[in-house]
Amino acid sequence: MERAVWIILNENFSITLDGEIENDKVVDKKFSPGSDIWTNELPRLGFSDEHVQNDYDEFISDILTLFSEPSVNEVFVNAKIGEESEYLNCKKPLVIRKIEEYSVDEIIE
Repeated sequence: MERAVWIILNENFSITLDGEIENDKVVDKKFSPGSDIWTNELPRLGFSDEHVQNDYDEFISDILTLFSEPSVNEVFVNAKIGEESEYLNCKKPLVIRKIEEYSVDEIIE
């Protein structure tokens, strides 16, 4: 099983994406806002500052829009380690950076 890790970020926030690459698609997506927290869904964080909360909600919305693009898998799968792609179809551009590729023979549950 081939997997890769990407960072998705804008000027204020970043999320790590770990996903399996299967048939030129990113599947089994795991997201992390930091530390050792991983989830199958984009993390919904809460902030006491309303402005920060609105910025974060917009960041998550922009990522959801990115994943709805027909060519999204090409952006992730075809990237080289260290290469950056920009997604400009949002209020604050997203940068997608591939940081690692690895193989997993067996996942231990």
